[in-house]
Amino acid sequence: MKTQRALTAMLCALHLIASPCAAAGLEVSAKQEDEQQQQQQQHPEKKPRVALALGGGGVRGAAHIGVLRVFREEGIPIDYIVGNSMGAVVGGLYCADVSLDKLQSVLSDGSLISAYLPHLLWCRILLQPFSKLVYLGRAKPYAGLVSGDKLKTIIDKLLPDSKLKTENLRTPFAAIAVSLIDGQAHVLSKGRIDDIVRASATIPMLLRPVPIDNHLYVDGGVRNNLPTNEARHSGAKVVISVEIDNDMKPVPPEHFTSFQAVFDRVVNATLEQLDEDKVNGADIVIRPELINIPILSKDKKYVEEAVKQGETAARKQLPRILALLKQAGIDRLPPATGSEAPHSGALKPNNQSPTENALPDS
Repeated sequence: MKTQRALTAMLCALHLIASPCAAAGLEVSAKQEDEQQQQQQQHPEKKPRVALALGGGGVRGAAHIGVLRVFREEGIPIDYIVGNSMGAVVGGLYCADVSLDKLQSVLSDGSLISAYLPHLLWCRILLQPFSKLVYLGRAKPYAGLVSGDKLKTIIDKLLPDSKLKTENLRTPFAAIAVSLIDGQAHVLSKGRIDDIVRASATIPMLLRPVPIDNHLYVDGGVRNNLPTNEARHSGAKVVISVEIDNDMKPVPPEHFTSFQAVFDRVVNATLEQLDEDKVNGADIVIRPELINIPILSKDKKYVEEAVKQGETAARKQLPRILALLKQAGIDRLPPATGSEAPHSGALKPNNQSPTENALPDS
């Protein structure tokens, strides 16, 4: 409980700092839009028909599993996924042919969240002022209470090949991460899946930033928690966004008698503000009811509830989705009964390094 309180406090500070940046609402430049249009004209066969944007929100990201499960069962084609934080974890691993059942399992058993909630977190916080002494005479690592190696190990074990790159995926995938070097949100669309996903899901101050090329990346939620505009810029005919913010319904005063309850409320309010303008570019917005589900918890019941609410919310929007697909001339896929990704097959590793496209948050 103490570690969760400490982490919640850190998250609150992070998002309070981030909210003024998000409110600035910088748009993608005309030059970048021209470059995207030129690329689509050069590769028209790669233009997606249906793009899916998956937002961040920790354990609440299990709702994405429920949404994807309904899409598989109903034959909803997904040609491109862009995600942030837990949305990047679920979306990226799903595109890499990791089954939805396996994704749900690593969330339910607490192994994935344990990468964020190490033992003796309070001790690590108290020892931070003495870190200079610990690394005396040695190169000091990037700041973070946890190295992030455990998160990388978990991702690598889930992948069919730990060196798998996005260029080899049959369903294109990208993740949002913020560079500490230039302060901008970047779309990471090329390189190793484990690096890209980890960069997008690295909570600053808790996990150490992830170095890719000439940047140091942290969680994209600092500036762009729900990448709807990035999905729209892919050129897709239909864009679906999944917003997993905790519904800010009124609660009684006695609810706020604990330190964690107050900070959870502040973080949720900030996330809601971050995502408020990010849903405007979507044709369909799926909003699971994730009331009282915390950002980080090892409790299985929260994962199960989030998955259930994701399924319910997806089915609620199903008639509108089917109508849009018909209007756009997009055929449904044969219903699938398994939980693996829709496009399985041989994946060819290569030696390219992770690269990115810099985008101001939009």
